[in-house]
Amino acid sequence: MYRILTTQELNRLGFTHEDIRFARTCCLLRLSRGVYVARRVCTVERHRPLWAGIAERTHDELVEHGDNRDAINELSAKVMARRELQFQRRNARTASATDTGDSGAVGSGDSGADETTDHPNREAQSGVDVEVVSHISAALVHGLPVAYPVTHQVEVVRPGVNRRYPSLHVRGTTIPAAHWQRVGGMRVTTLERTLVDVARTYSLEISVAMIDDALRRSLTTLERIRAVVAQAVEKRNTKRVERALDLADGRRESPGESIAAVRFYQHGIVGMVPQVTFPTERQRPDIRVDFCHKGARLIVEVDGIGKLYLGSGVPREELEKERRREQWLRERGWRVIRISWKELFEEAKFNEIKHVVMASASAASAG
Repeated sequence: MYRILTTQELNRLGFTHEDIRFARTCCLLRLSRGVYVARRVCTVERHRPLWAGIAERTHDELVEHGDNRDAINELSAKVMARRELQFQRRNARTASATDTGDSGAVGSGDSGADETTDHPNREAQSGVDVEVVSHISAALVHGLPVAYPVTHQVEVVRPGVNRRYPSLHVRGTTIPAAHWQRVGGMRVTTLERTLVDVARTYSLEISVAMIDDALRRSLTTLERIRAVVAQAVEKRNTKRVERALDLADGRRESPGESIAAVRFYQHGIVGMVPQVTFPTERQRPDIRVDFCHKGARLIVEVDGIGKLYLGSGVPREELEKERRREQWLRERGWRVIRISWKELFEEAKFNEIKHVVMASASAASAG
């Protein structure tokens, strides 16, 4: 959990406008107007109230990777900030209602109604500002991977409202009561509804990576996701959703592998089986590869962001392990093609793979 701070909270901590401006050059990041997050521990003692929670490990540092993950982490912080602001507004309403003796000032959903049955429309009718976090923002709440940044806005649903703000995208979609839940006190579309909304709205690369992850971790099933598709009022881009579900495979272990699978589909490459294991000699562990095309004697390995920091955590050691693995495979007649993260979004490697597969098929036909 990140340390979220509003301008009012910073003022109460004794920070002036100039203090806040200076802190933004150091350990404070502005998420939206009047909302900030503590990024890290700094050396300025005056800033201790901002980062003390990070130092004491009660709050998380906003880790900077220097790549796409930074934008995704920032969006995650924005979603958390929105939850914090909702909590503060709800408390303010409750306090106001208590002071005035008007128990009706707070909507039924915030006055003790069953969280599993109260519906957004019911609370909206009672005058309470209601929204359900959705799409990419909901995916982050559910802990699903976002393969690469596709929006900087927090995404929410409010019945009958379609509006965009600098840091917020509001959709007026109708959400059935069974398609949202509470997570940490915040209304969020269910995991299955989130996957459907993302598949309906964003590219296959984004949606398939999320579905693969959810299937791999046994968070849901294709049958449950398809049931939500059938129940949804919205029918736009249903074919795109079905395509994402058809391409999904819980055996894949990373967003990079999911993107590669989508690119295989787009290039008409078939026969690539994910996560194939090769038994080896007793003195070494078995070798598992990202993709294997047995007919073409072809191995495809995907180097996603941060892959070389897995295992030992030392890039040089991991590179040496990869070199030894590839050598073992080549000695046994396998061709190995590696795809970097950048190359996932280029044509060259996929054209090469397609050429190898087609050449193998032609040779088999001629034989």
